[in-house]
Amino acid sequence: MTILICLGVALAALPGLALAGIAWAQAAGRVDVALRVRALEISQAHKTAALAYFERVSGQVSLWRTLRDHLIAPFVLFFALRRLPWEADDLPDSLAYWRNNVSINGDGWGWRDEAGFWHQCSQEPTPPGMTSVPYTDPKYGGDAYYAPGHHPRSWYARWIWLAFRNVASKVQQDAGPLIETRPVLLAGAPLDDAPGFTLYWNGKDGEAAAYQWHAADTWGPLVMYTNVGAKLGVPYAWPETMPCRAMLIATWRAFKGGH
Repeated sequence: MTILICLGVALAALPGLALAGIAWAQAAGRVDVALRVRALEISQAHKTAALAYFERVSGQVSLWRTLRDHLIAPFVLFFALRRLPWEADDLPDSLAYWRNNVSINGDGWGWRDEAGFWHQCSQEPTPPGMTSVPYTDPKYGGDAYYAPGHHPRSWYARWIWLAFRNVASKVQQDAGPLIETRPVLLAGAPLDDAPGFTLYWNGKDGEAAAYQWHAADTWGPLVMYTNVGAKLGVPYAWPETMPCRAMLIATWRAFKGGH
């Protein structure tokens, strides 16, 4: 009986320990960002403005709301997406909260070879003479990269995309700054792999200034990454998407599996 009681107490304590661990990781990430930004060879004005902007965004994007959304989205959307028609391009107004910054049908692109097989552009660049087709185009006939074996318009692929991969992000997108000119790369390089870091600036001063710090470092078998500010890296990499809003993000520290 004593062993069962101890086991029960330990299990009951796990959620609290997990939340404490998350809070500690975010606090440690904040300190790390401040130290690294202050060490950059950029003007003091940029350092001060960037760190102030990150704190302001962190106040707008609640980590705990994000965690709550990720916990309940799979249950809220599981049956709702089964009733959504194949040809749908948006969620109904009753599910408006769960809209994301891209599309309910994913963000991927693919191309079809002469034999009729579809390939992911992210894995195999489109050969000369072939046409890239986005997942949002009904003509796309391949799988979703995040749901192998399932078309992006299938209920299952939509469930994986909306309930796990890109959850309720439209709010952060709408709150982000409007980007009409290509952002400035202040330090680092566009982030492709760990280790590395990037600091972007939207080119404006005062209250209109916006920044993004994006960094990734190896941590044993994992990759530890930070992404805070407005996602200026998107219009920097794809200026043809402008004018657009840069989604707000406040991930001070997170981990994912390495390569």
